[in-house]
Amino acid sequence: MNATTGNDANSVDWAALAPEGGERIPDLLASLAGSDAALSDLHDIIRYPEPGHLAAPAAVGFLVDTACSPQTPAADRWRPLSLLLELVCGHAEECLPAPRNLALWRDEVAWVAATDREKALDQYRAWIAEAADEQEFHRLSDRLAVLERPEGAQVLRAALDTYEAVLARAGDLAALLKDPADRGGMDRAAEWASYVLAFLPDDAERIAAEITGASQVLLAKDLRSAPRPPANLREAMAGTDGGEPLPAELFALGMLADPRDTDTTVALAHQMAGGNLYNSFAASVAMVLLHGEDTPREALRRIGRGGGTSTGYEGLFNESWPHCGTRSPQVLGFLALGRAGTRARRLRLDMLPGLLEKEEDSRALVAGVALETALGPRSRGFTAQEHVEADYGEDTLKVLWAVAELPASAWEDEEFTATLRAWALPTDREEFCALAGVEAGPGEAEETAPAPPAPEPGLFGRLFGGR
Repeated sequence: MNATTGNDANSVDWAALAPEGGERIPDLLASLAGSDAALSDLHDIIRYPEPGHLAAPAAVGFLVDTACSPQTPAADRWRPLSLLLELVCGHAEECLPAPRNLALWRDEVAWVAATDREKALDQYRAWIAEAADEQEFHRLSDRLAVLERPEGAQVLRAALDTYEAVLARAGDLAALLKDPADRGGMDRAAEWASYVLAFLPDDAERIAAEITGASQVLLAKDLRSAPRPPANLREAMAGTDGGEPLPAELFALGMLADPRDTDTTVALAHQMAGGNLYNSFAASVAMVLLHGEDTPREALRRIGRGGGTSTGYEGLFNESWPHCGTRSPQVLGFLALGRAGTRARRLRLDMLPGLLEKEEDSRALVAGVALETALGPRSRGFTAQEHVEADYGEDTLKVLWAVAELPASAWEDEEFTATLRAWALPTDREEFCALAGVEAGPGEAEETAPAPPAPEPGLFGRLFGGR
């Protein structure tokens, strides 16, 4: 299926922007809406931080046009939207728990462009050593890794330009929230559009108003007008939401709404108390995003209650939060709960063992956040003797025990052991278990037969990992 958007993709010198595969971009854009293969190939060419990312800012307009074109069937709009999400927030750990600061981002990119490369690299290494928290540590480490490439400064500029290009089209993306055909069925365009919009805090006021206007989220269920019947067979087949907000819209409201907006807070409270398990959970987490350390206790209770259901944290986050890059929705939720500070500590401790065990790609990130919560920032400067002499409380011990229970293979992960080393913790499994006061279990080789190596997940594995 070819989507005609009114723009001529051949007018861009894609080969100059993306030397490896750029000549294929016009054909991939033309077939993107109806082709999983085109989506995957285009992602591989222009993804951040590959050199082809220089083409990403120019691709944004074509992606938005394809998603919004009347000629694109509603069932196919998700493909360009999913790629937009990857371009805007492929490294979501840089956006949670605190949102990006666009003014600082612009200043940083301008400084890099005007500074000698070696001087910039040295400065980033110094900033990393002084990082106040794990979010800043990972953001700066990502910047350093990009700048170490020959084209690094241009790629950093392209990432900023890509964000601003998507930001400029926020109004067009928000329009996808209104059509019933885009709100019903599987892989709803409104769902994907909400995920993209959630990471555009620089147009938060307008986007939040569009979300509350698209559904009747500001009204209690008994005050809403009766949903209109489907106007045609397509709407009947796709299904309608009867004015109910999508879980993704509740996530976006949490990311973008003004905490002083009492109407939104009341609306989220109605959703929390509603009968829809997924909306109730999404609204409860949105309360945390919105109010941080002032989150109502009831929201924290309902998050914990949802985690204790048969669906669990994994299933609930998978249905209401996006899968960005290599980070699962549950990992993003774990990061986001940091907005509530110590008030969400119990919830994060509840999630921690499962995340450390299952989320191998994010194990170092999750462990670092947990250690920061329990011990303080890595930049404080810990010593091994300090741990030996410490009399740790229950919460800190729970973090250490969760790490100690990891299988032997986890201790072969260099990124994970480097995280432990940052807090001066033992990187030898038996030594760590002795410090934590637990007995080291048998190695993996003694427990199970070796499994064949799993293939590296492609784009669809990243987008739909747990869904």
